[in-house]
Amino acid sequence: MHPMNGLIFEALKRTLKAKGVSYRVLAERMGVSEPTVKRMFHERNCKLDRLMEICTAAGVELENVLGSMNRGPGPVNHIAPEIERKLAGRPALLFIFVMLSEKFTPEGIMRSQGLSEASMFLYLRDLEELGLVALGRGLSARLLVETPIQWNFEGPLRPLFEMTNKNFVGWAITHLEREATFVSFSRRMRPETAEMVRREAEELADRAKLLAHHDQHTTPEDGLVGYKWTFAFGATPFPVIMPIGPHPRDAGAQANDRSAAAAKGRHPLLA
Repeated sequence: MHPMNGLIFEALKRTLKAKGVSYRVLAERMGVSEPTVKRMFHERNCKLDRLMEICTAAGVELENVLGSMNRGPGPVNHIAPEIERKLAGRPALLFIFVMLSEKFTPEGIMRSQGLSEASMFLYLRDLEELGLVALGRGLSARLLVETPIQWNFEGPLRPLFEMTNKNFVGWAITHLEREATFVSFSRRMRPETAEMVRREAEELADRAKLLAHHDQHTTPEDGLVGYKWTFAFGATPFPVIMPIGPHPRDAGAQANDRSAAAAKGRHPLLA
């Protein structure tokens, strides 16, 4: 077996997984038995016309599969703490870098944010000074940090992450008709059930990442749109998110609250 065949079939496996196409479904689409399909992938040796038939059944172009060979999702990478501290003081610079890491071109960022060419160049130069990108001709820039990036949510960038996610949730709530999905509810359940739900959500997130990875290597740039996934799940901290103070007409509770607050040297919680 030629070693190239192994790379091709590994890329085909990623494609099938990303699209949720099982060997059984592929066999049905090709009009062959499931064992035949499994044998093809096990032996990794078939003619070009059969490869094209597999790609057609999977709903992808052969050249796109070839272009995605050996490009599986790699390990996450981290940004140095000192760089995170500098980005924390420059929110716009952080957002430019995030969009670049999401495969936006400088021109695409300019269109999205309404930036001038001069502003875009200056932002790129600032990122180059931080060692995050390497400038080329014009507005071309090459990332010097491998993606995907795992940000430190407990570090200096935490306030900005909180702000962007709150902004996104607020935007989603006001764009439910066409552009966004927002689901929010509170239910009582066993911790074991909650753990099962959490695992399933993480599996769905992993699948979304795999699908996105596949699209980025098999779809022209102008056919891609940036989407954001924000998921929060946990035992509901009602006193934190839905604080309830004493009733306005509960004079005794109000007085006790003020006394307790004074004893602790803080202001009472307003009703």
